[in-house]
Order: sequence, then structure tokens, then C-alpha cells
Amino acid sequence: MTQDQPGDQSGRRADRETAPGRRGIVRRHRVDLLVVLAMLLPTAVVGALALLDGEDSSSYTQAPPSSARLTDASVVCAAAASSTAGDVVVSRVPHMRGGEVAVRVAEGGAEELGVPRQVDVRSGDLTLVRTDGDVLVTGEEAAAPGLVAGRTGAARAAAECRAPTFDEWYVGIGAAAKQASVVELVNPDDGPAVVEIALYGHPGLVIENDLRGIRVPGHTVMRIDLARATPRRGTLAAHLTVVRGRVVTTVRHTYDPLGQGTPRTDFLPAQAEPSTSNLLLGVPSDADGTLHLFNPGTDEVRATVRVVSDQATFTPAGLDEIEVPGGTVRQVALSDVLTKEASEGALGLQVVSAQPLVTSVRVLGADLGLIAPTSAVDQNEVTTAVVPVGPKALVLAGASRSGVVRVTAVAADGRVLLDEKLVEVGAERGHRLRLPDDAVLVTIDPKNTPIAGTVVLTGDRLGVLRLRPAEIDAEVPVVRPR
Repeated sequence: MTQDQPGDQSGRRADRETAPGRRGIVRRHRVDLLVVLAMLLPTAVVGALALLDGEDSSSYTQAPPSSARLTDASVVCAAAASSTAGDVVVSRVPHMRGGEVAVRVAEGGAEELGVPRQVDVRSGDLTLVRTDGDVLVTGEEAAAPGLVAGRTGAARAAAECRAPTFDEWYVGIGAAAKQASVVELVNPDDGPAVVEIALYGHPGLVIENDLRGIRVPGHTVMRIDLARATPRRGTLAAHLTVVRGRVVTTVRHTYDPLGQGTPRTDFLPAQAEPSTSNLLLGVPSDADGTLHLFNPGTDEVRATVRVVSDQATFTPAGLDEIEVPGGTVRQVALSDVLTKEASEGALGLQVVSAQPLVTSVRVLGADLGLIAPTSAVDQNEVTTAVVPVGPKALVLAGASRSGVVRVTAVAADGRVLLDEKLVEVGAERGHRLRLPDDAVLVTIDPKNTPIAGTVVLTGDRLGVLRLRPAEIDAEVPVVRPR
């Protein structure tokens, strides 16, 4: 192939420039395909993206998250409130393969979780962890789905063993000598977590810098005594938010009559979010105590309190709507709700409102009982709970239609005490089933209707444990182009 000499090229250019009227000699070049693609392909891509962006957003439907089997699970049991609370039992919901889990223990109220040890936990088995301190159970891969735990001792106070949460609410806590709450934060991970606590009293938000940006180091237990951190009178509400990492929260509440009796302690369960329909199961029909209502909004809310009995759900005669101003806590005496006529067959309360509220019940007698709303378990969603030995009953309500619930109860030695006993349930009423005293593992399997349930400690105890589904699957969000 021949090439033009540089001198010739410059001469032609000069000739064309000095003689504008003369038609220059046009050289034909072969088109390089790669050059053309490099020029046109980006333009085509930009055009296609522009077309997609210009399309109606309705072409992309709002798809719910997909489910995938859980591969990492943590469950924390708070330290026992008394020496009679017993050891921790770890198990699984039925039909989960299981495997070895890591167990860490903070002995004797220690602030650090100990060195992990491996324990095999399989479906249907009950694995004992001997301690009254905080316990962290962690499972990975096949050992993660369906983990449940609890204390089985015949104690007056029993805390729920829970998975980490990121946002939850409480009402009925205190920061005074007579009514005092301790917030316990457990970090199950290696890295630090950061928590913020917003307190609400009268007339609204309590600004406390010490409760903002609380740093919880990895594998540690932090306890915040509100009576020392922010002493104040009255009943309080709290909104706890985890802004970094993961944390399991437990609120331990103590009523101290200040020399006029023995202090009483119970654990206040959390509410996942404010709701317009709060179902509080396990309130004794002859209870002496208080219903707490907290309005997290800014506008006043009117609430109706209904009694859930074994025959119907109704509003007691003469009970007016309750006005709850924004950002404040209202208290209602249970004697105003559970009157002589309304208390017959009562199994709980339902608070209905136009705007979401946070609610709880504090029962005070020979023992202290703290009750928070429970949520429904979906039909065919098997739920298992570890419960204390001693007298107790299963309370069910919240069915949307007629259905049945299969109840299984197992003793600590593996004996089956109730084998899929059928309980017929219906809408707008509650149901009560006495459980064997020796039962420590209770499983419910609702058919044809969702159902809410609690295990109520009876006799001289006032504890209530909610039945909540164990974590089996994780939600994977659907990502759409923007």
C-alpha cells in the first residue's frame, strides 16, 4: 500500500485554502466499523433510557418483597428478674431442620457476653442453657430459621426472648422512685450499635441529650435506669430507634410502694408501631390497675375501649370515648372499664381509634402484670413459644371468621401433653384453654383464619407472654430502575 508524502498533503490543503473557488480533490476513505459503533452505540443507549424514563411509571407495578430462607438469626433472653425464673430453653418451630447455634451468656448481670459455645438445636427438641443472666443465641445458614427461646422457671415475671428490632414503642414506663423502668440494650453483633430514645410525658416530648446517640459496643449489655438518667414523675411513653447496627431491647419495670410493701417487677413488652386497633389479651376480669394510651401524633384522638369476652366484643354501657391530646399519655382506671356487668367472661381489651395509638395495661395486686398489644398470626402460620411451668392458660382472639386452632403442648422432658387439640374460634369473641402445668413448649396452628394469642400465667402470678411467629424467611426488596 502506498502512502501520500507529507509535503503533498500540505500542498493540497494550501491550494484549497488559497483558491476558494476551485473544487478541491476529494479523497475517499474506507469507513471503520468500530468507529461507527463507538459513535452510534452510546446515542442509542441514551435514547433507550430516555424512552424508559419517559414511560408512565404505572408500567412498573409495586411488587412486594420476595421471600428467601433466613440465613442469620439472633434471639436474646434478658436476665431473670428473680432466682425462680429458671434456665433458658432453646427450641425451634416444627419442620425446621436446625443445627448448631452459638450461645453467649452474660453471667451475674455482667455487661459483656461471654465466649460462644456451640449447642445443637433441632425441631421438637428442647435444649437447656443453665443461667439466670442474659443469653444470646445465634444461628447461621440452616441453623437460623425458626429459633425460639424462653425461661421455664415458675417465676412471677417472665421476659420475652426476642430478635433484634429497629423501631418500637412503649407506654407505661416510669422514671421515679415508685414507678421505675430500666431499659436494657443488648448488641448481638461484633460492631457497635447506636440507639436513640425519645421520651414523652406531660405535656409532650422530653428533651434529654443523654438518651440520644447511645453507643452500645459489640456483644455487650447496657442498662439505662431512667430514674437516674432523667428523673421525673408521671407515666411516660418512649420511642426507641436503632440508627446503626442491631439491638434487642427489654424494659424492666418495678413498682416500689416505698416501705409499705414488697417491690414488684415485671417486663413491659414493646409495641412494633402505633395502631388504630390494639388488642390486649390476658387482662384479668377482676383486675385492679390502669390502661395507658399514648398519642404520638399532633392532633387529638378519640379512642373507644371495648371488652373482649368469651361471648362477644362490646363497649361497656356508660363508657364514653376517651380524648387523647397529641403527644401525651392518658390513663384510664380498669375499674371504669371492667365494671361488674362488663367483667363477666372478660379475656382482654380492644382499643379502637381513628388515628394510631400506643397502649398498655398495668395490673397491680399481689403481683405486677404488664400487658402490651399482640398481633395476629396468619392462618397456617405455625407459631411456637417457650413458657414457664406452673398454672397457665392460652387466650385466643382476633379471628376474622370461623376457624380452628390446633394446639400442641410439650413438657421439658419431651412428653406430649396436648397433641393438636382443636379449639374452635370465631369473630368478635375470645377463647380460653387451660394448659397443663408441666407444659414448657406451646405451638398453635390456625386454620381458615388469622388469630392472636397469649399465654397467661395464673394462680398468684400475673405474667402474660405473647405468641409471635419466629423468623423463618427474610424479605428481599424488589429493585426497579429509576
